[in-house]
Amino acid sequence: EHRSIRALFPMYQTPFQVVVLRSSGITSVSDLAGKRVSVGPAGGTPGTYWPQFMTAVGVNANVSYAGAADAAGQLQDGLIDAFAFAAGVPISAFAELAAQQDVVMFGLTADEQAKVLEAFPAMAPFTIGSGTYAGHDYDQPTVALWNFAIAHSDMPDSLAYEITKLALDNNDRMMQIHATSAETLIENWDKNTFMPFHPGAVQYYEEKGITIPDTLK
Repeated sequence: EHRSIRALFPMYQTPFQVVVLRSSGITSVSDLAGKRVSVGPAGGTPGTYWPQFMTAVGVNANVSYAGAADAAGQLQDGLIDAFAFAAGVPISAFAELAAQQDVVMFGLTADEQAKVLEAFPAMAPFTIGSGTYAGHDYDQPTVALWNFAIAHSDMPDSLAYEITKLALDNNDRMMQIHATSAETLIENWDKNTFMPFHPGAVQYYEEKGITIPDTLK
């Protein structure tokens, strides 16, 4: 149950992004009205949120579900009009499409972003930087979902402490594993706004001079 889960430390953000063939003329989420849109696997993060995002923006699309590789293939074959996804950037399937096809990628316009953030306050504004993908030399504003390492409340405090300390004291080593670790930083603890921290993690933060609110203990 949710009550048995405790947060340990921030990991990275998962941005939401769309890719289309340039020939489609689609340049925004609002343009997806009536279009065939794959939103990733059913039950996954993009498959859960993208249909709700489109509803928040006022878009009624023909939504389908598929894995990233299958959706990319469907886009190339003209079976869908857009592939909306969410993952750490650069999204490998998007990068492969950019290398093989003339594509356009986008997140949310300022108006769309505002509507999504109002409907989903747990989301955070995010910008996919220029040059993240070959041929896409423009910033793409969107939203992203923060990911946290979590543990069962039964985990011994000492183990939760050591895991949190190992991750947050060794960001340089984490960066050697994956670039998204650039966000695995102690100062991002406050991106968790609702899940109680594990007592072992709280001990680590307090040793570092951070006061965790009582509502998150």
